[in-house]
Amino acid sequence: MKRRHLSALSGAAIAAVTLSLVSAPAQATPAPKDSEPKAANREHDLPNPLGDAARALRKEAVDKLVKGEATTEMRGGQRVIKLAGNAKAPKGSKEARDRFVSYPVEREEDIFTVLTDFGTQTKTGFDATPGPVHNNIPAPDRVWDGNATDDNSTYWTADFNRAHYEDMMFGDGESFKDFYLKQSNGRFVAKGDVSDWVTVPFNEARYGKNNNADGYWNYVKDTATAWYNAQKAAGKSDAEITTYLKQFDKVDRYDADQDGNFNEPDGYIDHFQAIHAGEGEEAGGGAQGTNAIWSHRWYAYSTDAGKTGPEGAKLGGVPLGNSGIWIGDYTTEPENGGLGVFTHEFGHDLGLPDYYDTAGGDNGTGFWTLMSGGSWLNHGTDSIGTTPGYMGPLEKLQLGWLDYKTVPYGTDMTVKLNPADQPKGTASYQALAVTLPDKTVKTDYNTPHGGSYEWWGGANDSLNNTLTRTVDLTNATTGSVSAWLQYNIEQDYDYLYAEVSTDGGATWKDAAAPISGPSDNAGLTPWAQKSWDLTPYAGKSVQFRFRYATDGGLHFEGPFLDDLAITVGGTTVTDDVEGGTNGWTADGFTRMTGSTSEVVSHYYLAENRTYTGYDNTLKTGPYNFGWANTKPDWVERFPYQNGLLVWYVDGEFTDNNTSGHPGGGQSLPVDARPAPLTFADGVKLGNRRQPWDATFGLERTDAVTFHRNGTALNVPSQPAIPVFDDSDPNKYWSAANPWSSVKVAGSGTVMKVNKSEDGGNQLQVQVSFK
Repeated sequence: MKRRHLSALSGAAIAAVTLSLVSAPAQATPAPKDSEPKAANREHDLPNPLGDAARALRKEAVDKLVKGEATTEMRGGQRVIKLAGNAKAPKGSKEARDRFVSYPVEREEDIFTVLTDFGTQTKTGFDATPGPVHNNIPAPDRVWDGNATDDNSTYWTADFNRAHYEDMMFGDGESFKDFYLKQSNGRFVAKGDVSDWVTVPFNEARYGKNNNADGYWNYVKDTATAWYNAQKAAGKSDAEITTYLKQFDKVDRYDADQDGNFNEPDGYIDHFQAIHAGEGEEAGGGAQGTNAIWSHRWYAYSTDAGKTGPEGAKLGGVPLGNSGIWIGDYTTEPENGGLGVFTHEFGHDLGLPDYYDTAGGDNGTGFWTLMSGGSWLNHGTDSIGTTPGYMGPLEKLQLGWLDYKTVPYGTDMTVKLNPADQPKGTASYQALAVTLPDKTVKTDYNTPHGGSYEWWGGANDSLNNTLTRTVDLTNATTGSVSAWLQYNIEQDYDYLYAEVSTDGGATWKDAAAPISGPSDNAGLTPWAQKSWDLTPYAGKSVQFRFRYATDGGLHFEGPFLDDLAITVGGTTVTDDVEGGTNGWTADGFTRMTGSTSEVVSHYYLAENRTYTGYDNTLKTGPYNFGWANTKPDWVERFPYQNGLLVWYVDGEFTDNNTSGHPGGGQSLPVDARPAPLTFADGVKLGNRRQPWDATFGLERTDAVTFHRNGTALNVPSQPAIPVFDDSDPNKYWSAANPWSSVKVAGSGTVMKVNKSEDGGNQLQVQVSFK
């Protein structure tokens, strides 16, 4: 982690995140007509420059590890992945430095949880309803007599007391601790504590109202203060409070001192969780409706990085009173949250992204992973979201929890696969990884304004790229920098800054308002000339830079600069970018010709999904709201099919938003039966249900029935499909349902299930190549 990259989001951008939470991003292809009622689209893994950069670095490291291009070593008693620096880069430069990614084999980590009721104070112009406080959620209708209020989906218990959450988090049966212990095959032990209920000053509307720019962070700040004040009221000294909190600070999550040792305290709570009274807005919000907090993961006051925080790691956040311990990363969930939402949000806290389409589409990950619909699985009784299913293989690989066998491309091999929850140390594997030859991805962006070359700020998440030069105004009374500019920058989230430093780069000030947009997402703007006045700095030698900063949620083509000019007094020096850097120092900006050619890795991960452990929920927990017009809280359940599930991991993509790039994603399951299931009136079954029979194997599928507003769709049992063959890239993708499944590599890779033993708990998979 590079600490100089902390301010990748401006305060205005942070405000825009909250202000635009109710809107859905634009989609590149129209939504297919399907049967599922749509909830409001909402980002809940919110932009965090530190976390987003760490996630990108982890992905790069793990990809290289799979291909044998990176190594692991021990630092501070913990395993890390070492990414060697570029030996040809200038000594001391960013490119020359080694980078390290935390990749521990086994670890114990503590989670600090605070329960919060809401108070009676209100914010001017906001709803004045006080509270809520816990134990006021109405009981669902469990008298199933055919009435419209029948409810077999809402999670509820009579008393959401501290003991309830202690058992959910750290109990010996099904619990947060037990889930992650089994998910990691014994490698991750969750410990921690749950406070009793404390009360924040304001009602929930002050913190949760949509279009409320400072709500969420104030909720975390007020929660920290309420907890600290309760401790003081109970007679605890500052020293006692500090001693208690230090048990939750054992990890230097972002390697603040850049020594490659993550196994040391940094002054921040490693994992903080705030559970609020009332329902989450993601489930409708209960009595609070749109004033309820939507469950999410974020980093509090990340805009204060470099200014506030504990000594040696000023990364923003909020203090816990006078303890010296701070909260930065946090998750928040509702009073009646099931185990699924807690494990899902903690997955984000561990650095995992969402695997569903965060741009409002509907991809084929469905219930196959915790980081998509798998967090809503259950045992098929009276509620959903109570018992999650496991992660997919890439998520476990990212965390160092996957026992896999690498099959090099072109090397025929037979591999025995045990279930996805196989205990560590057994003779076979949880997954196999088929490496594929790197592919070259060519992207055409634009045509330079003049000549063949231009400067480009980049197109990716979590950027903080700069293009810097000295402008000597010592003997001048006027000065300026101008450039022809073309751009497509995510409005109110990503920005191009022009900045000036008078102290050699220690601090920077805006030369003008930053540039973002266009607001209508219309694509690249036309070329236009822009000038930045440096006359206020006459008489000084200054540093001038362009800085392109992006968040972690979405990115567009970025900014392009051409035909620059530096005017000092009456003298103008032009730079057409054709002859090299010409006095500019680029850190992330690149000279390019309007197109890029990038070599990326891609590979298959194949796993054996069985009805064992928490994956037993694949048999009982997938659900469908089949009577939405008459019984909106009533679901039918059906089984996802056990067998060999093949995932295509493709470095061409940075997300799974198939609504923007149909048939492609960062990690998507291959659907063995991609033809969409369709009701008699032409409406398709939604994509949480379509991939129910995605697996390959030796068993026929179950016969199932789905309903839409009471109308049945009967799906008979289908023959087994034992062979995956990617020779035709479109074989497992359907243009009739373009957001589901994935276009495969077309590499001639074949995986055949030869044998199934122990009731499907062990598959013999033959890998060959055409």
